[in-house]
Amino acid sequence: MIENKIIQQLLESGSIAIISHENPDGDCIGSMLALYLALKRKGKNARMFLKNNVPKNLRFLPAAEKIEVVDRIDEKFDVVVLLDTGELERTGIENIENCYSKLINIDHHITSEGIGDLFYINSSSAATGEIIYQIVKLMGIDNDKDIATCLYTSIFTDTGGFRYSNTTSITHQIAGDLINAGIDFVYIVNKVFDEMSLSKFNLLRDVLQTLELFEGNKIAFLSVTREMLKKNSASRDETENLINFARNIEDVEVAAIFIEEEDKIKVSLRSKYYIDCAQVAKEFGGGGHLRAAGFASRNVSLDTVKENLLKRLKRDLR
Repeated sequence: MIENKIIQQLLESGSIAIISHENPDGDCIGSMLALYLALKRKGKNARMFLKNNVPKNLRFLPAAEKIEVVDRIDEKFDVVVLLDTGELERTGIENIENCYSKLINIDHHITSEGIGDLFYINSSSAATGEIIYQIVKLMGIDNDKDIATCLYTSIFTDTGGFRYSNTTSITHQIAGDLINAGIDFVYIVNKVFDEMSLSKFNLLRDVLQTLELFEGNKIAFLSVTREMLKKNSASRDETENLINFARNIEDVEVAAIFIEEEDKIKVSLRSKYYIDCAQVAKEFGGGGHLRAAGFASRNVSLDTVKENLLKRLKRDLR
């Protein structure tokens, strides 16, 4: 089993770095923290690195303060574990390709092909957290409340609270096992989905004013400008899940949110029933899942990105 080979490599390594993609979400953070805590339980020298800060609504997670935010890594590790992405470039961290002797890649995105010396890509898993759950179990770690809290957050967020089509019976079985570890799942749900900072609330108010509907309300667009973020003192991570306000509109099949960043426009896609978001994103240089995916566009205007995406989405409408 590839999981056993990965565990053997980790337990034989003296120094381990856990790294994931920029603009981290709940699956990214929860998976990183769960693996980190498991390795620490085994007495391993592990560290975590990200390009961006941990989102505000995820800072309650155990060991979240241990994540190091960096632009570049110049140290050399025995092993780098790349989580929740299949591309080193997506970490946004400079010199990452030179900071390891061995590379392990663990991901669940359908567009990931796997890189490195060992890789485990399982697109049938609802979240990378489901894969880490299996690895932690195989490491002989059971009923650890902190690890369970991180994994539940990972899975709960990437399934949209068990509402997305990637949710399976296995997902619910794992969630039940994590609840049995004694986690406060009500608190987790409140922190990651229900609570909202005033800055995010004010940002949401402005973003909703940008709503554009096309093709009989089957396509919905929202936009987030840098000016909006500045005006509302909102951080980039506070754009997370805003797209769902458009997706949840009656008759909408697919929604997109366009987020202006310093050097690019980040586009996220969410669909309800039949639009293949992963395929659409792949055609624009991105990737993801069947019903949730994204891509980034550089050196083009916001209007051009919208126009090109709208043209592409129209082809798949029924």
